[in-house]
Amino acid sequence: INPGLIDPFAGLIIAIAAGAVYVNRKQHGLWITLDALTPLFSVMAMALGISHLASGSAFGKPTDLPIGIQLWGESRHPSQLYEIILALIILAAVYYLDRSSMSKIAGFLFLAFAAMTAASRLLLEAFRGDSMLIFGGFRTAQLTAWLALAICMLLIFWRLKSQGIVEEPPV
Repeated sequence: INPGLIDPFAGLIIAIAAGAVYVNRKQHGLWITLDALTPLFSVMAMALGISHLASGSAFGKPTDLPIGIQLWGESRHPSQLYEIILALIILAAVYYLDRSSMSKIAGFLFLAFAAMTAASRLLLEAFRGDSMLIFGGFRTAQLTAWLALAICMLLIFWRLKSQGIVEEPPV
């Protein structure tokens, strides 16, 4: 077995296809399935932070603060630890939301998780030292997170509106 032959994108595509077939055969709704998988996604986000810490990837910017970790001969922000802490906070929020009355709205739990994850990415990218910069010094991950956050907030609004919980704001 050669680890260089492992293709995560092909694996993701196969997993999505297998999930779509499963959901279709079992007659489950998409939103209900995503809500059921949200706690798993929360734990996976924390595991991703742990893997970043273990491998030294997703490293932070250089810092003079005493909380810095030594990496490649420099004291750097422990952005991987920030990622783990934020993932733990999101996991606790998912646990709380799953037990609230809002969890009865199909898709709300997943969309809330996705919105919190996008918001945490916005915060984390400020401390990252390996982010790709584009025009004007913007980070691609932050622009993507802004877009994801906006889409999640719109979808949450539409899901709440479809349940009659929220009304159109007066113009």
